[in-house]
Amino acid sequence: MSNYELRKHKASDKVKWVFVFLIAIGLIGAVITLFILLDRQTTVTEIGPKAYTIAVLDENGKQTDGDTSFVTRSAFTTDGLTVEIEDEATVTYTLYFYGAEDEFISKTAALSEDFDGSIPDNAETAKIVITPIEDEDGKVALTEVLGYAGQVTVTVNK
Repeated sequence: MSNYELRKHKASDKVKWVFVFLIAIGLIGAVITLFILLDRQTTVTEIGPKAYTIAVLDENGKQTDGDTSFVTRSAFTTDGLTVEIEDEATVTYTLYFYGAEDEFISKTAALSEDFDGSIPDNAETAKIVITPIEDEDGKVALTEVLGYAGQVTVTVNK
């Protein structure tokens, strides 16, 4: 009878170790999944030249026809917003901030240095207007957008 109890005890130990092993694998999987999700939240996206259209934004943040500057086609998040401009850039940029309902909040002055990150508290999205300061004819052509947009690097959290 004691031999039977010994086998029964060994069998229950094996079952316990299988459960411990499965729980450990589950915890490792959960930690890996958590790291992947957190990494995706902090991935940044760079806004490239294809995101722009030739236009002007007025004092109320509304897009109007004009060919002296170019603006992002759609608003982008302000989460993690950074703007870097080349040292010898021939453009300035202005950031327009909008709320959750796409209502205009405010805009910056024309900037020729990297953006310091002072975003209005209630701003959810933004648009950027890039204006050439040394353009020969004063008008932005479609072929010039690529060159001018390359002087300003806009990144946001994805």
